[in-house]
Amino acid sequence: MGGMKNPEFLIGLGSDDHRIVANDGKSKPVVLAGVVISEEYSPVAHSDGDVVYHAVANALLLAVGERDIGYHFPDTDPDYKGMPGIEILRHSLKAVEKRGYAPSNLTVMITALKPKIAPHIGSMKRNLSESTGMDESSIGIGATTGEGLSAYGKGEGINVVAAVSLRRSG
Repeated sequence: MGGMKNPEFLIGLGSDDHRIVANDGKSKPVVLAGVVISEEYSPVAHSDGDVVYHAVANALLLAVGERDIGYHFPDTDPDYKGMPGIEILRHSLKAVEKRGYAPSNLTVMITALKPKIAPHIGSMKRNLSESTGMDESSIGIGATTGEGLSAYGKGEGINVVAAVSLRRSG
């Protein structure tokens, strides 16, 4: 018994997280969806540490039955050191397009005590809209502090969960 071949809609769920530390002045800033959120902190990451682009890329890849970004861009490969999250997102979008789908709706939930996310949500939505081809009205971004209940809620890192719906484009 198999599933429907080429269904009208697909749904993907992705996540990513990185520890953050005080920026020593030599490290990269915290960047989310291509927006510099804080130069006071720095992500501990092999790539640029853009957890929003990474979570969205994971959601896109998983929606079309691909493996996650850790498989495609292993942190053991020096070629990917410092790789911009937008490049990882573009790779994922190509995989979606190749299978005849396009993103139609995106939801992103960010958990971090610090840095403050809310002032940057509009800029993040614009960047996600431009990079995915979706209208901003189809993109929702929320942020929570985690209320001290996890490492993210205690200010030790940032976690992002993203859900995407894809619609057959052909």
